[in-house]
Amino acid sequence: MQERRKFGPLGWNIAYDYSNSDRDCCIKQLRVFLDKYETVPFKVIVQLSGDVNYGGRITDDWDRRTMNTLLVEYVCEEAMEDNYQFSADASYLNPPACKHSEYMEVLKTWPLQPHPEAFGLHENADITCAQNEVKGLFETILTLQPRVSTGGGLRREDIIDQTAEGILEKLPNPWLMLDIQKMYPVVYEESQNTVLQQECMRYNKLLVVMKQTLLDVRKALKGLIVMSTELDEVSNSLFNNQVPGSWESKAYPSLKPLVLWQEDLLKRCAFIQNWVDHGIPATFWISGFFFPQAFLTGASQNYARKLKIGIDTIQLDFRNQSIDHSEITEKPEDGVIVWGLFLEGARWDVEQSTLAESRPKELFTPYVPIWLCPVQNRPAPDLNVMLMCPCYKVLTRKGTLSTTGHSTNFVTTFEVPTAVRPEHWIKRGVALFLALAY
Repeated sequence: MQERRKFGPLGWNIAYDYSNSDRDCCIKQLRVFLDKYETVPFKVIVQLSGDVNYGGRITDDWDRRTMNTLLVEYVCEEAMEDNYQFSADASYLNPPACKHSEYMEVLKTWPLQPHPEAFGLHENADITCAQNEVKGLFETILTLQPRVSTGGGLRREDIIDQTAEGILEKLPNPWLMLDIQKMYPVVYEESQNTVLQQECMRYNKLLVVMKQTLLDVRKALKGLIVMSTELDEVSNSLFNNQVPGSWESKAYPSLKPLVLWQEDLLKRCAFIQNWVDHGIPATFWISGFFFPQAFLTGASQNYARKLKIGIDTIQLDFRNQSIDHSEITEKPEDGVIVWGLFLEGARWDVEQSTLAESRPKELFTPYVPIWLCPVQNRPAPDLNVMLMCPCYKVLTRKGTLSTTGHSTNFVTTFEVPTAVRPEHWIKRGVALFLALAY
């Protein structure tokens, strides 16, 4: 449990501080069950450990699912048999030993640096672990660099001014909401008009703040206005290729550096502008939404209003498409087709229409377009052949509950077909994302 923490969000969404007291409590309970029961109550032990002792620290439902999935493979009747394999790594077998010294000798043969397979993860997890360590190191070094320019080249102030000027030149103008409301009024039959208006309003707030702060920073550098604390923070961020905090508070979640963040913003604005100019698109770049949860609700609401049924009786059916989104020219009669998702911990096999193991050194792979088709009273999926896969906005996975009741990071749960048991992919930490860090 502790070792998975070093892999970051791939191991646990939240890095929990498991302690020796959690382990000691589990051992004491195990002793009681072994002494007082003729047969070992494996399910009870898993329940107490995964939901009470260790699980009492867990605040994320997906982490709880991972915890219980791992425990079931270690706390089971099969684990009492000799040579029981605890993971795909052949090094970790239940030794046919009887004495304490024999067990210790076996443990000494285990590798000092465990392979990610020992924790149920793919070998690519080592790359993710190394990247997280290097990123943290460089972020620390960046905070220690001097703020005074020495030697030749451009001065610090010149670099900040050029960066601000470059962003201002590319920054689109805010949308005129009166025009948007006339072109796409709020009507009963089309909920996506409301979604479009809300998206324009959210992006407008961000664009206005960006334009004003950039203009003020350039004035402050020339001595025309006072360099306030907020403007100083913006100028430092521009110099360090980071997104200023005053922008982040108005923006969507993102882990990209400033240059890539700016390019992503321009693509998002272009997506919204294309919608405004040419009407509702045949497919939707779901990563381009400020608040994708409202878009998904709008798709269900349209279907409910069309059939005049309760929206609480409708669930989305996830139908993966075998062609690229650019080849889809007509929108479906019901529901929406979305694209722009990325898969971590596995890849999608188009030919077999199932999840497959990641290729070496391939940490993220694009996911296929999905038709989100609303269905009334949809039967529950078969969890033996379907992975309930969480979808997040960014790679950190963890988020906080906002005033709307939605997580700032978690979007929704997608159903992904699998040829092997879903527990395999749960241990792999498989998840979908709307945006990467590059």
